[in-house]
Amino acid sequence: MSTASAVLPARRLAGLALILALLGLPGSTIAWDLPAGGFWIGMPLAIAAVTVAVRCLPTADRRGRRLAIAAIVLGAIEILFTAAWTVAG
Repeated sequence: MSTASAVLPARRLAGLALILALLGLPGSTIAWDLPAGGFWIGMPLAIAAVTVAVRCLPTADRRGRRLAIAAIVLGAIEILFTAAWTVAG
């Protein structure tokens, strides 16, 4: 497998992780008033974003690595936000 064909899936996975993190953001904030709050929308998306980003991080190129790091940061913020609101509530 050439490096060009190995980089493309890693970049796509990093993009998928960022999309999951961005979709989890309103799920963690706006959906909080729904039953079970951010647990059933935001938390699974944030966990999936962090998991996918961490898995594609070693094989990603520079752009894919930036996308993966952004997904990890957003996912971690969502998880911490949900945990803080759970403890405070």
